[in-house]
Amino acid sequence: MVLVVATGSDVLAHHSTAAYDTKTITLKNAVVKRLVWANPHCVVWFDVKDDKGRVTTWGVESGSPSALTRVGWHRNSLKSGDSIAIEIYPARNGASVGRLAKVVLPGGKELLDSLYKATPFETIQRK
Repeated sequence: MVLVVATGSDVLAHHSTAAYDTKTITLKNAVVKRLVWANPHCVVWFDVKDDKGRVTTWGVESGSPSALTRVGWHRNSLKSGDSIAIEIYPARNGASVGRLAKVVLPGGKELLDSLYKATPFETIQRK
C-alpha cells in the first residue's frame, strides 16, 4: 500500500501545473521549428519575432501522442516553417517554455491540447 501511495504522488507531481502561469498568452506569427512526437509528452518548438526583430525560440509541452491523436492531431499536423498562432500557459519563471493550450493554423483550424479546458486547466481563467 505504501508503494502505491508513493507512486501516485510521483505521478501527480509529474503532471503538476505549478510551473505555469494560470493565464494564457497568445503568440501570433510564430513559425514552427519542429514537432517532437514522442512519449511522455509531445513538444512544439517555434520561433517568435518581437517588434524589434529579435527571434526567441520557445518550447511547449503538450499531451502524449496517443492523447493528441484522440483530439485530432497526427505526427504531421505541424511542419517546420508553418506559420501559426499559438496559445500557451507560459512558465512562471519567465523562461521561453510552457504548456500548450491550442494552435491556430492559417486557415483558422484549431488544434487543441489534450488537456484544453480539462482538469486541471478547466478552472484557469482565460484571456
